[in-house]
Amino acid sequence: MMYLRSILFLLAFYLSSAVIFVLWVPTLFMPYRATMTFPIVWTGTAAFLLRIICGVKINVEGLNNLPQKNGYIVASKHQSALDTLLFHRFVPNVFYVFKRELLFLPFANLYALKTGCIPINRGGGGRTLKKLLADAKIRFQQGKNMVIFPEGTRVAPDKRNDTPYQPGIALLYENCHVPVVPVALNCGYCWPKNKMKKHSGILTVRFLPTILPGMEKRAFLKHLQETIEDEQAKLPLPFGDAK
Repeated sequence: MMYLRSILFLLAFYLSSAVIFVLWVPTLFMPYRATMTFPIVWTGTAAFLLRIICGVKINVEGLNNLPQKNGYIVASKHQSALDTLLFHRFVPNVFYVFKRELLFLPFANLYALKTGCIPINRGGGGRTLKKLLADAKIRFQQGKNMVIFPEGTRVAPDKRNDTPYQPGIALLYENCHVPVVPVALNCGYCWPKNKMKKHSGILTVRFLPTILPGMEKRAFLKHLQETIEDEQAKLPLPFGDAK
């Protein structure tokens, strides 16, 4: 039954995405705030379809940990494609750092660039980090907030990641002097990596206390990883019927 529901969800998701992409094209020629309605509607529709078709609810905790002033980084655990659909609904003026291969997606690439997302070449080394830093500083000055996945790739939800997080987040923290909000989540249980079948349950997305600017770079990176991974282990398992 879940295979059938998963297929139905994917059909509904892609069809609704196509409709929303086309209907919101005029906003690409409007001011930033108009264009930002697109990802909010798109991701909200995806969450609604996921709930009514697959029985997946998303429980968000710790929103009070988000800074009151814009210009901060949300550093999230990464397990699933669902992670990339979450934050527009909860973080204002948000932009993502994403792999540049996603620029080949029609329509989505136009919205991503218009809303300030930053594509990066993951094999670009220091040159990529330098450009990321320059672009991020501009976004923070504009009052925007970054979402970044410091692991650099998706990791299974039942696995503690002891591989050091990517250094880009530490470079941003040290040079941009902005707060960082860690996020633990368990989306990978209900939306597994590279698998079509979804699983019903209640997912948890937990915003953790803000890390203020001022820590030494290596100490910050170690603290960030330990904070996320330790909290990850405390999250409740989502399996069971969503009510």
